[in-house]
Amino acid sequence: MKRILVTGSGGFVGRVLVDKMSKRGFEVWGADRAPSESFSGERQLSVDLTSEASVSKLLDQSRPEGIVHLAAQSSVARSFDAPIETILTNTLPALYILDGLRARSESCRLLVIGSADEYGPVASPDTLPLREDGPVNPNNPYALAKSIQNQYCTGFSTLYGLDVVMTRSFNHTGAGQRDVFVLPSFARQIAEIKLGSREPVIRVGNLDVKRDFLDVRDVCDAYIALLERGKRGLTYNVCSGSSYGLRDLLDRLCDIAGVDVKVEVDPDRLRPADTPELRGDPARIQADTGWSPRTPIEDTLRALYESWERELGDSEDTKSN
Repeated sequence: MKRILVTGSGGFVGRVLVDKMSKRGFEVWGADRAPSESFSGERQLSVDLTSEASVSKLLDQSRPEGIVHLAAQSSVARSFDAPIETILTNTLPALYILDGLRARSESCRLLVIGSADEYGPVASPDTLPLREDGPVNPNNPYALAKSIQNQYCTGFSTLYGLDVVMTRSFNHTGAGQRDVFVLPSFARQIAEIKLGSREPVIRVGNLDVKRDFLDVRDVCDAYIALLERGKRGLTYNVCSGSSYGLRDLLDRLCDIAGVDVKVEVDPDRLRPADTPELRGDPARIQADTGWSPRTPIEDTLRALYESWERELGDSEDTKSN
């Protein structure tokens, strides 16, 4: 399996995955609405993945031996404001890829990226860590769409014998992630305070939740491992098995930057529904692929903060010139 198609190749995870796979000798094809020009050595295609005809053309052009389907509307907050768009964007592409592979009857492994949000609210701490054979109960439009996508994949694998592997990926972060997500939002605000362009006040949502965070580099290693060694028809948690309180992670980011801040809750940053803790069990992926995360959370937070400090510092330098 050498020729790999990555959808969502211009996104946060896609950029890291394409770089890693290219360095490992894969022939990588990238598909996105607006492919990034920052990649080197891969084939970039501009594609509307919600169009069946466009997906069919993409499969004919790339003729992949493996596909990593990352493309998605990835913001839970946005999904509440745009539920129909989110559900269509996060289900139709997978369905069109599945049916395209079925129609072509070609050997191709498809790795489809889902979300831990599919599990929904945790009934009690006794149900943690979450396992793949546990119940799913999505409680937001983003999670609902990802759950539907997983059902499509399971059905096509069973009914047509397609070589499909799915994930339920838990929270991940790192350098380059947009500030619509919680930790990059913290990091950006802290960097602005450090650079003197913001008063020492951090605007936050609910800090009294705990999440299972991974470094994006470890997540991409997990996806490559699943592409190579995951078992057909199975869903895998991509997680660390540990959870971190957002309040603690905010404090660590402040320590990394060396700033003292005042914390204020912004009602606009609060979600209609928020699960107190999400923590997964990585036993299945570890047993089947040998993967395990290697990056300490402190290194992840430092890389995240420093990327924002560089970006904002460069922006200030550009303005001054």
